[in-house]
Amino acid sequence: MKRLFAIIPVLALSVTLIHGCGGKKAVNDDISGKATEAEPQAQDSAVVVPENAPISEAVTSEDLYGPAKTGGKYASLTPGDTLTLQAEKEGRLYTIYFDYDTYFIRDADKDNLSNNAKWLSLNSRVAVRIEGHADERGETEYNLALSDKRARSVKKFLEDMGVKAERLDAISFGEEKPAVPGHDEEAWAKNRRAEFMITRTN
Repeated sequence: MKRLFAIIPVLALSVTLIHGCGGKKAVNDDISGKATEAEPQAQDSAVVVPENAPISEAVTSEDLYGPAKTGGKYASLTPGDTLTLQAEKEGRLYTIYFDYDTYFIRDADKDNLSNNAKWLSLNSRVAVRIEGHADERGETEYNLALSDKRARSVKKFLEDMGVKAERLDAISFGEEKPAVPGHDEEAWAKNRRAEFMITRTN
């Protein structure tokens, strides 16, 4: 009798294990079925790209600025030094140079300044800062005043060409920011200048 009671728990445990294994197999079958059904959906939503399709188009200067009649794509413009250098590289904003101890626009620079005015007119959302500079000769205060007159003479020229005054700012640096080092006429000629820095593009 005692032996019979000892066998009953073993039989019960065996039945439990058999049912457990059967349940696990059912779960695996269920997961396998879902994966099989999902595969056609993934294939249906796939986008087929032609083998020889181009990946992208080259960005040209027209993509940045657009043809003259449209005024360009302003969303492509980036602020600060990058755009300033890019604009000058493409002949959009030229640096203007001055004779010694003067702030008058030279005839040789009027064409470049006119081109700057045209570029600003086409890109009407752009604002610029005109930075006046002097060479190292002369007193600091005098050079600051002279540089200010140079920046303002450039500003007035652009205004006379139709650029709105609120898009133009003039500032003087005197001799503090030379374009090139040196203490001869070649260096001085390059340091007597008015440069353009783009400050706003929208």
